[in-house]
Amino acid sequence: MGPFGNGYFIRYIATLYIVLTACGCVYSKRDVLDLISNLRSRTGYTNITGQHNLTSAIYLQDSSRYLAVTDTMLNESLRILKDNSELTFLITMKQEKGNSGSLLAFSSEVLRFFEIESRGLEDELRIHYSHDQHHYISTFRYRLADDKWHKLAVTLSGNHVTLYVDCLKLYEKIIQTVDRVPPQSSNIQLFVGQQNRQHALFRGGLQDVQIVTQAHGHLLQCPETSQEADCPTCSHYKALQHQLQKAEERIKELEQCECHKGCIYNGMSKNEGEEWHPDHCTLCSCKNGTVDCKKEDCPPVKCDHPTFREGQCCPQCFTNCFTDGKYFKHGESFSPKVCVTCTCNDSNIECHRMDLEASCPNLNCPPEKRLHIEGECCPVCEGTNFCGLGNNCHSNATCINLTTRFACQCLPGYRGDGVHCEDVNECLTQGGKYGHYCNGQTVCENTVGSYLCKCPSGRIPEDPYNCTESGYDFANSAQARAWDGTLMVTFCSLFVGILWVSGIR
Repeated sequence: MGPFGNGYFIRYIATLYIVLTACGCVYSKRDVLDLISNLRSRTGYTNITGQHNLTSAIYLQDSSRYLAVTDTMLNESLRILKDNSELTFLITMKQEKGNSGSLLAFSSEVLRFFEIESRGLEDELRIHYSHDQHHYISTFRYRLADDKWHKLAVTLSGNHVTLYVDCLKLYEKIIQTVDRVPPQSSNIQLFVGQQNRQHALFRGGLQDVQIVTQAHGHLLQCPETSQEADCPTCSHYKALQHQLQKAEERIKELEQCECHKGCIYNGMSKNEGEEWHPDHCTLCSCKNGTVDCKKEDCPPVKCDHPTFREGQCCPQCFTNCFTDGKYFKHGESFSPKVCVTCTCNDSNIECHRMDLEASCPNLNCPPEKRLHIEGECCPVCEGTNFCGLGNNCHSNATCINLTTRFACQCLPGYRGDGVHCEDVNECLTQGGKYGHYCNGQTVCENTVGSYLCKCPSGRIPEDPYNCTESGYDFANSAQARAWDGTLMVTFCSLFVGILWVSGIR
C-alpha cells in the first residue's frame, strides 16, 4: 500500500460508510416522538376516526383549551431540537375552511420560538422561527384549509427547509440558521393545535403529530415513496465503489501538495486562527477554513434611557440629575423656562436657548398684531386659524378658534371633552340637557347623535309626541279634525232640509 496506504484505506472505509449510511444501507437509530399521545390534558378535543385506523385522531374546536405536552415530552423534544441538525415534523391534518391556526408550536405567551402555522384565509403555510433571538417568518403558498385530510412534512436540515404535502415535494428554501436552544427565562411549552393559551387556535382534525430525527423523515408518512430521487440506493454500490477508487488515486497525487487553510470574509483573505471585529458587537474568527462570528451578549440594563458610548457594544446606565427639587433621568429633557431646553447628561445639566429666528415660523403680520402666548416661545398673529394648523378634536366634535388657542366641543347628542366624544343615550333620562321629551304614549329609541319617539307598534306618528295604541292618535290628528268638520256641515244641511220640508207642508 505504500507509506501512506493505511491512512488511505481508513479514509476509504470511512467515506464508504458515510455514503452507505446516507443511502440507508447502514442502520442508524431514528427517534420518533408522538405528541398527541403525550398531551398533558385530556380535555378540549374529541376523539374521531382519522385518515387511517392505526393511531388515534382528535378534532379541535373548543376555544377554551390548553393542549401542551407533558414536561417529560417537552424536555425530550428540546433535547432533540438541540442535538440533531436533521429534523422532520410530521402532521396529518384536516383543517376547516377559512381557519388560521398553529399546528405545532414551541412558544410561550410572548415568544414564538419555532412554530408551524396554516393560514386558511391567505392559503399559506408559515414557519415562525428564531435566529439570534430575533423573530423570522418563512412563507409557503399552499391551500391546506379545505376540510380534507392532508399529510404534511416539514424537514429542517441546517439552514434548509423542505415542504412535502401528500408525499410530494413542493418547496425547498434557504433560511436563516434556526436557534436550537430557547432563552432560559422564556418558559417555553410545546403546544399542539394552538400557538399558546389563547392565540392561533387550529380548528379541525389532527393525527400523527410527530417529531422525527435523521434524514428523510418524511418517508415515515409515505413508505411507498422511492428514495432514489434524493440519494443513491444500495444497488449502485459497485458504481460508487469504482468512483471512490478513482478519488483515492487522486488523493494520492495530491498528497505531496502542502495545504494552507484560510477563510474569505467580504472578499478579504483571513489566516487560520485569525480573529477580527466587523463591528463593536461581533467577534469573528477563522477556524478550519470556516468563518465563525458570534454576537456579544449584553447584560440587561435597569434604566429608562440607556446610552451607547462610541467604541462600546453594550448600553450603559448613567447618573440622574437633580435641580429645583426634582430628579431627572439621564437623557431626559425639560424646560425650566420659556425658550430654554435642558438635558440631563450623566449628572450634568446642559441647557441652551432656542434661536427664535431659526426655530419659529415667519409671521406675515405687523409686530403690533402679534400675540405672545403664556408658556409658548414663538408668537402668533391675531386671528390665527389654530384649528386649521392642526387639532386633535374628535370626529363628532367642533373645533373653535379662540384668541391664543383652539378648543374642542362635542356636537349635540354627544358628551365628552371634545377630544373624546361618545354618543348620549337620551332614552335613559327624561327631560334635561341629555334627556328625551317623548310623552307617555310614545317610546324613545336612541339613534347616533339623537333619538326618535315611536309608537309601541314601531311607527313614527305624525305628532312626534303623541299616538294611540294603533300607532296614530286619530282623535288629535288633522285628518280627524277635518272629518269632524265634514260631519258638522252634513248634519246642519240635513237639519235645514227637514225644517224646509216641514214648512212646505
